[in-house]
Amino acid sequence: MDQINYGYSTKNITIPQRSEYIKTLIEKTESFIKRLRWKAYFYLNPDRSPPGKENYGFKSRKCPPQIKELSAFENDLLELISHVKFKNVNCAFHDQLDRDSTSIKNSDKLVIPADKTTNFYNLSLDLYNKLLVDNITATYKATDNNVVNEINRDAKCLATKLDLADRIDIPAKKEAYITLKDHKPNFVAKPKCRLINPAKSELGNISKVILDKCNSKLLAVTKIQQWKNTMAVVSWFSNLANKSTTSFICFDIVDFYPSITEDLLSQALNFALLNDAISEQDLDIVMHCRKSLLFHDGKPWVKKSSEDLFDVTMGSFDGAEICELVGTFPLHKITQKYDIGRIGLYRDDGLAAFDAPPQKIERIKKDLCQIFSNYHLRITVEANMKTINYLDVTLDLTSGQYYPYSKPNSIPLYVNSKSNHPPQIIRNLPSSINRRLSDLSSNEAVFNKVAPTYQQALNDSGYTHKLTYSESSLKKKRNRLRNIIWFNPPFSMNVKTNIGHLFLNLVKKHFPTGSALHKIFNRNTLKISYCCMGNIQRTINSHNQALLTKSTTVINDSCNCRNKDICPVPGQCNTSSPVVYQATVSTIERIETYVGLADSFKPRYHNHIKSFNYSGLFSV
Repeated sequence: MDQINYGYSTKNITIPQRSEYIKTLIEKTESFIKRLRWKAYFYLNPDRSPPGKENYGFKSRKCPPQIKELSAFENDLLELISHVKFKNVNCAFHDQLDRDSTSIKNSDKLVIPADKTTNFYNLSLDLYNKLLVDNITATYKATDNNVVNEINRDAKCLATKLDLADRIDIPAKKEAYITLKDHKPNFVAKPKCRLINPAKSELGNISKVILDKCNSKLLAVTKIQQWKNTMAVVSWFSNLANKSTTSFICFDIVDFYPSITEDLLSQALNFALLNDAISEQDLDIVMHCRKSLLFHDGKPWVKKSSEDLFDVTMGSFDGAEICELVGTFPLHKITQKYDIGRIGLYRDDGLAAFDAPPQKIERIKKDLCQIFSNYHLRITVEANMKTINYLDVTLDLTSGQYYPYSKPNSIPLYVNSKSNHPPQIIRNLPSSINRRLSDLSSNEAVFNKVAPTYQQALNDSGYTHKLTYSESSLKKKRNRLRNIIWFNPPFSMNVKTNIGHLFLNLVKKHFPTGSALHKIFNRNTLKISYCCMGNIQRTINSHNQALLTKSTTVINDSCNCRNKDICPVPGQCNTSSPVVYQATVSTIERIETYVGLADSFKPRYHNHIKSFNYSGLFSV
C-alpha cells in the first residue's frame, strides 16, 4: 500500500476532448429544451396543468409535446451548437494533469481515497479485495435472489400507492466499495476501512424528505441541540456562560450506523409519532427503505444480525437523517436529567459542557454511558476537558477562543487557479476560504495564527489573494424563491465561442415584449450558469471501475424497468456492454434510418426520445 501525493486537488478539471465537450453540451441543451417545452405547454394550456401532488423530486419520463412558439428558438439554439469554435490552450499545469490522467489510466493498481483526509493510496487488486471481503463478511452474509425480488415487489406497491411507479426504477445492483481510514492509529500495520454500500432504493429519496420534515418538527417540540453544521456549534459555544469554570465532555457513538437496530429505530419513530412529527404511512416508507442489500461479486448479501433484512447503510439516501432521528431519542432522555442547553449532538459526535467540579463531571460521564447502553449503543467518552477538537473547529474554554482544526496528515488542497473551472468559481474561491476561516476564528489574533497554512495552500494553487480577518456574521441570508429556468452549458477554456452571450441574445430575440411567451420566458426567468466537465476524481473513479469490473462477476441486471411491458429492448435495456442499434424515424414527408453505437443503451434511448425536433414515430 503506497501513499500517492499528486500535489494538487483531485477536483481540478482537465481540458476535455472537443467531441466530449460537444456531447455534454448537446445533453445539457436537450435537458433545457425539455424543461422549456413543459413550462410553455402548461402555460398555454392551463386546463391541462397536472394536479399538485408531491413528486419528491422524481421527474416525469414522458416526452413534452412540440410547441410551435418555441420552434424558432430551439432551432437557433441547436444551430449555436453546430457553430461552436475551439482554440488551443498551452498551459504547463494542464500538461501535468494530462500526464497524471494517462498514468492513472495505464496503472494496474487501484487508487483508493482516504476517508477523512485528502490522501490517496495505491492498492493491488488482491489487497483491495481482501480488505473489502473482510469488511463485508464481518457484518454480512450471502443470500439468494428471491430476497431481491421480494424487496422489489414491496417497493413497487409503495411506489404505486404514491402514484410514482412510472417515475421510479428498480434499484440498480451496484457493487460495494471501501475507503481507507488513514486517520486511525496504527493504520499502516492494521488498515481500517469504511464500507460503502451504493446499492440503494430510489424510495430512499422519499424517506429522506419525510425524515427531514420529521426531524425539524421534533427539534421544534423538544428544543434539544441537534447541530447541522460547525457554525451551529460555534454559536452554541459562544453563548456558554462561565467558560473558565466549565469542562467539556466529548463522546462518540461507536459504529453508529451498524449499531442501529430495528427495535431502536422503531422506538425513535414511535417517539416522533407521539409528537405528531410523522404519519403512519410515512412510517411504512421509512421502514421499507431499511430493507437493504449489499452486492459483491454479483451476489446479494444481508446483515448477519438482522432476520428481516433491516440495515442502515453508509451511502443510503436517508442514512444521515436516520442517524439524526435515532440520536434525538437518547439525547431527549439525557436532557430530561441535565440542562438542555448544555449538551448537543452532530450525527454520531456528541459534546457537552457543564459548570461543575471534576467529580460531578465523572458522574455525568457514567450517566451518559448508561443511557446510551440502554439502547444498545456504545460510546467512547472524554471528560473534564478544557480544549476539544470537534468537527473542524477547536474549542478552548480556558481562553474562550475557537479556531479552525484539521485532522492529522490532512493538508489543505484547493482547486488550482488554472483549473478548467468556470471563472466565477476560480474568482470566488479565495474569498470563500477567507470567509470560512474568519467564521471559525474567534478573533484576529487567532486568525493570524492559523492563516499561514491556508495561505501557503492558496499560494501553491496559484492565487495571489492575501488572507485577512473579517468579522464573522452568523445572520442567515434571505433566499428568495425565484421562478427561473437555468441553461447549464459546460464550461471549457478551449472553447472560443461565447455561448452565454449568444444564448442571452437569443432569449432577447425570440421572446420580445408582446410575444406569446414573454411573460414566462425573458431575461429575468431564463438565465445561464455554466456547469463543470469531468475532474481528476472522475478519472480515478473510472479507472477503479474498469479494473474492478474485470475482476468481478458481471451482474445479470439487464433490465431495471418498473414496467417490463414498455421496456425499449425487452429484458436487455440496461446491458452495459457496447450495443449497436438501428432506429427508424418517420414523418409525414419522409422516413429516415439511424444506426448508432452506445456503451449503455437505456440512457441513449431516453436522450433520443427527448431530443426529437419533429413529431414522428420512433421504433427500434
